[in-house]
Amino acid sequence: MRLLVVGRLSGQLATAVKMAMSHGAKVSHVERADQATEQLRRGQGADLLMVDYRIDIASLIAANEAERIHVPVVACGVDADAKEAADAIRAGAKEFIPLPPDAELIAAVLSAVADDEKPMILADPAMRAVVQLADQVAASEASILITGESGVGKEVMARHLHTRSRRADKAFISVNCAAIPDNLLESELFGHEKGAFTGAVARRIGKFEEADGGTLLLDEISEMDVRLQAKLLRAIQERVIDRVG
Repeated sequence: MRLLVVGRLSGQLATAVKMAMSHGAKVSHVERADQATEQLRRGQGADLLMVDYRIDIASLIAANEAERIHVPVVACGVDADAKEAADAIRAGAKEFIPLPPDAELIAAVLSAVADDEKPMILADPAMRAVVQLADQVAASEASILITGESGVGKEVMARHLHTRSRRADKAFISVNCAAIPDNLLESELFGHEKGAFTGAVARRIGKFEEADGGTLLLDEISEMDVRLQAKLLRAIQERVIDRVG
């Protein structure tokens, strides 16, 4: 799991970071909220933000969402009273971790965020055959199409393929193509250069680049506008992308 810590690394926060690393988290650090958004914009993704409660959490979340970046936030801090902890939750934090840190609490928060990474549980012979096939193709560099009705576990299977592949130590990135407006999806997938369109205030790394070396799941790919499918075909076939602008 990728953890981005936002705030000054005082002694207690540094201790919390060491605990997170001992539970397998890959940790990066910035001091300011704008640096956090910029790092995420550049494609240095995170699965969780651990933010000092004295930072404006609401503004940080708003800045991320303006870039269509949705990463859960947990607040943390030393000597925060009940009101300050509640204010952090109201601002959008999912949890508040008091410092000095408790090892079990750190582990529980990381486990909750990484819940999707738990292995599959299955018993049906037909499903066993599907998983056996998945294990056979996981080591290849081929693009894989997973089909099935809504709710059958296509993303679970994609994560299984990722963990069995040679890319397992890199990022797993998921994009719901049906949930993003057509006029924004190209930028979301391929990124954009500064000034490419109104509101493009800085270079943005797309999901293809963010997933470089790892796995990219394009969920609900059949809902994608047909005009974008040609560019997508080139990316999948030639392993080459062009940012918007």
